[in-house]
Amino acid sequence: MNKSEIPSLSEQKEFLLNGEPVSILTGSEFAKKDGVTLTQQVTEYYNLIGNKALSPVYGEIILDKQSVEDDFAHDVGRKKAIAFAAVPDVIEKGIVILPLGRHKEEDKRLSAMITAPIIIATEEFVCIVVIRQYASGNKKLYVHEVSLKQKLLDDSSNPALIPAAYQGVVSCPSAHCDNTINQGNVTKVLQKIVSAK
Repeated sequence: MNKSEIPSLSEQKEFLLNGEPVSILTGSEFAKKDGVTLTQQVTEYYNLIGNKALSPVYGEIILDKQSVEDDFAHDVGRKKAIAFAAVPDVIEKGIVILPLGRHKEEDKRLSAMITAPIIIATEEFVCIVVIRQYASGNKKLYVHEVSLKQKLLDDSSNPALIPAAYQGVVSCPSAHCDNTINQGNVTKVLQKIVSAK
């Protein structure tokens, strides 16, 4: 599969459900440390790897303290915290499932979604990284989410109804919707892929 193009839904499904994980994590990444916040730990890790990841589609994606803080603004559970360590691999080895564009009417910034399978300890997850392009032209990590692969498969047998006009978008472009990127919206995009025939 050419990762510089948007794969078909069936190719996306095959990659996410049967592809090799792009990152295998122990589950002990960013464990709680006295006197050191999770933000500090993740920022230090990103500093160590040069504060960037190289997407084959979008080029250099900045991973810095501001990126981490933006991501934290969307809540962080333990699995998501661990998966900060997988974000560079997802950017570099994942596939684009939502191309760079304006996916919300009121948002002047461009965003895109990149996803890949990962493993945390012995569990299989799908990790989605949302990147944003800013007025400067810089592209940065905005938020990431993880979904347990088995839960996606279980939910796909009874997927949430997604209006056709909103399929494949981060959130629906109207005042009647929650216009934030959140785990529910990301999960809907994943369910659409997993439910594909």
